Amino acid sequence: MNALDLVYSGAALAAAPWLAFKAATDARYRDRLAERLGALPPGPPGLWFHGASVGEVNLVRPLAKRLGRPFRVTALTRAGREQAAKLTPLASYFPLDFTFAVDRAMRAARPVGIVLVELEVWPNFLSRARVPVVVVNGRITDRSFRRYRRLDGFFRRAFGSIAAVGARDAESADRFGALGVREIAVTGNLKYDSGLAPDPKAGSEWRARLGWTGPILVGGSTHEPEERILLDAYRELRREVPELRLAIAPRHVERAEEVKRLAGSDAFVLDTVGQLVGLYSAATVVFIGGTFCARGGQNMLEPAALGKPVVGGSSLSNFEEIAGSLAEAGGMIVVPEPAGLAEALRRALREAGPMGARAREVAEKGRGAMDRTEALVRQCVGGFPRR
Repeated sequence: MNALDLVYSGAALAAAPWLAFKAATDARYRDRLAERLGALPPGPPGLWFHGASVGEVNLVRPLAKRLGRPFRVTALTRAGREQAAKLTPLASYFPLDFTFAVDRAMRAARPVGIVLVELEVWPNFLSRARVPVVVVNGRITDRSFRRYRRLDGFFRRAFGSIAAVGARDAESADRFGALGVREIAVTGNLKYDSGLAPDPKAGSEWRARLGWTGPILVGGSTHEPEERILLDAYRELRREVPELRLAIAPRHVERAEEVKRLAGSDAFVLDTVGQLVGLYSAATVVFIGGTFCARGGQNMLEPAALGKPVVGGSSLSNFEEIAGSLAEAGGMIVVPEPAGLAEALRRALREAGPMGARAREVAEKGRGAMDRTEALVRQCVGGFPRR
């Protein structure tokens, strides 16, 4: 047991009562515990991709397909693991950052290279990887950067062990460099390259499934209290547009029953993972969740790439550059306060065609990160067949 394990053990001991309560009352804390302790499904040597949750895991599919090597995917959250299982049978939770769990996972996985999506810096994991580790779509927020700098002695060795970072933008590249990463390239945002090949039948199939023919408002990846805010705005708009219909997809699917009780018969509530992009295809206007609470926003590029006008609140730190580009081009309306949501949605419904076209144009102009990211992984990991 190293010093870091002692720190983790002390923290776990202090949190033991809370952890015991959560394990007893929340199935997510008991789900596949063996995987979290390093019992990953065995498989052939290959690439190990890791993303925190659904959004990061979704970026793995096109990159893994391009690289053409055997691969496995890990995630931190239950929803992320469920999404990973749709990509490969070698899907599991990420091991806890204890030496014994990391070593056990490495023996099972036998990776030839590890690809971390966005930012997942676990010191024991990085120090014991012993294969090239590449961060792709790398991003460090101002808040995270300050935290890492305060704990510089704790994290500098971990950042220094990263083989290379493909940063989303120049600001993140500078921050990775300040934290000790030596090899950095600005590769752009992979999210611009995701979800740009929509199923042309998806929208009509969803409309037929729901039995809706008029305009549809979709609330995507919502958090509490956004469903209530959205329902209030929707009920106001229904007085003017009686044929308007509402579909809500909570960010965490386990909240679906709660949202159904709140919405009653006023809305369809999506209660399955992996179908939101299809639902976006049926939308006339999309409200993007995580923007009226301290979440920093959810992925607004998915509806934008489908040519849908986007409306959201001002909590956009996770997508600041993307939201700024969409708003500047006129493909997104940013609403400072919930009281203004109904008016913003009214405008988006009225201007849905031109707003959606501008949103799609922004999404398409941002493409290219996938090519640069693929080249970086090939360069760092090696052993790829000639293309």
